[in-house]
Amino acid sequence: MTTRVFLKPYSVNGTGIRLLDYQRMSADTFEATRWFTFFFIPLIPIGTWLIRPGTQEGMGTSMTYNFQILGKRPLNWKRVGRLWLFNIIAALPVTAFALLEKPGSDNPNMALALLMFCVLWMFGALWYGQRRTEQAYHAPATQPMPTGGSSPRKAA
Repeated sequence: MTTRVFLKPYSVNGTGIRLLDYQRMSADTFEATRWFTFFFIPLIPIGTWLIRPGTQEGMGTSMTYNFQILGKRPLNWKRVGRLWLFNIIAALPVTAFALLEKPGSDNPNMALALLMFCVLWMFGALWYGQRRTEQAYHAPATQPMPTGGSSPRKAA
């Protein structure tokens, strides 16, 4: 049975469709929610899939996740609300800073330090809300060295 996929998970620099909020269902299957994200911030839930994770390759913001879709599941609004709550927690200090900071303040260094703390807080809260992705996937198997030598070949 083939599952037809509308809006495949794909994002560039955190903007696009991503699988988030992985929930282990058995030893090798997870339930993951598809989200529309904007700069890594989950905004709109699209649906939930039951998947069998495969490999993850790449580094930083350029990761490729391979998985098998086993079926569709209904959205769990409690989990959706939890990620929206992390969005609010992440945005609160930055919003409060923007509302309370007055132009031409007496101590601009303190304002800069507070702004840096607010931005770090935002990234930390977003990371904490999306941290379960690495548990589901594994690195690809390494390729054995070709026969005929134990070291890389030198250029001619």
